[in-house]
Amino acid sequence: MPCYRCGVRQTDPVRGESPWRRGVLRDHLVLVCPTCVERADWAAVLDACPRCAGTHLIRRLDQVECLDCGQIRDTAVVVGASAPDTALADEVGRALARVLGPSRIP
Repeated sequence: MPCYRCGVRQTDPVRGESPWRRGVLRDHLVLVCPTCVERADWAAVLDACPRCAGTHLIRRLDQVECLDCGQIRDTAVVVGASAPDTALADEVGRALARVLGPSRIP
């Protein structure tokens, strides 16, 4: 995953703590490279915790957790982003019917 600010890609890590920082931007996990971390405003556009206003957030599955105060919230649900593709479902059904025969398809 590249740095969200400058686009540089992460290289193989060395032992110890990574100089890269993680954050959440519009409910998506982003990485910030060490060069961009040196800038004073690197965290200004990241999402902030509604409870403590901290930007030390991580994203896990469908939740965002604040590592400063421990608040966990569900991510925003995007309506229609995962609408079923009926054309694909029909095509898969036809392919299964060809391979298995129509009587074996539930």
